[in-house]
Amino acid sequence: MRIYRCENTVNGILSAIYEAGISGYGHRSIKIQPKVEGQPENLELFSEYIDVQTDPKKAETVMKTVQKKISNQAYHYMMYAVVSCDSDRGDALYQFLTYGFSMGHQVCGALQLPFVKRVFEIKRSVANEVHFYKEFLRFQEIRQNPSLLYAIIEPKHRILSLLTEHFADRFMGEWFVIYDQTNKEAAFHYADGTWDIHLLTPEQEKDLQELQERKEMYVDLWKTFFHHIAIAERTNKDLQRNMLPLHYRKHMTEFLEE
Repeated sequence: MRIYRCENTVNGILSAIYEAGISGYGHRSIKIQPKVEGQPENLELFSEYIDVQTDPKKAETVMKTVQKKISNQAYHYMMYAVVSCDSDRGDALYQFLTYGFSMGHQVCGALQLPFVKRVFEIKRSVANEVHFYKEFLRFQEIRQNPSLLYAIIEPKHRILSLLTEHFADRFMGEWFVIYDQTNKEAAFHYADGTWDIHLLTPEQEKDLQELQERKEMYVDLWKTFFHHIAIAERTNKDLQRNMLPLHYRKHMTEFLEE
């Protein structure tokens, strides 16, 4: 078995897939293993380990090749699956793509193949979380010049880029920041429509957390409105939890406690 170890990032995993793909080694004898900080590494006996250097150009080559030689749908599956937190996503994606290069666009419908089915499951899990945050993410306006929209998320998967792309299309001329507390990174959107994502230092995290204290008066007005329109006699906690899981309420304006 040949195991390609890589950074636990989109570019890192795609770089490993690139290196494994051009190696000429038997696809069934290859694994992609992202290195997760803080987790012990379990080495496999009789395996050859190869450390892969992250190369954005190689990652971009994989993206373009998948779009050109398989399909846009396969590219969509790949880009959702690669940001998941599932430890087997690298292996599943590599095998999925090897099938794709031989089957073409039909690979996305070949759910009878274990690796295709697994990529579909991972992609669906990520897409569900993105959908929830599109509905439940709350921006607060920060008092400064120019004004800034600020939101906090704690996702299971690394979905910040997918979320930012969605909100950048809707708040094109706004300054906004989405802070991912889980992965210690933040997306910064500028008034000219451009945006980027940065890993944060502890000092930068502290600065972003302090921004939340500079909220506008409309936060309190919204919370007051939310509580006053509720009809106590019709409260259904079970239905509320089904429609709005507790995990997503932590940073929603209407559920914040003083």
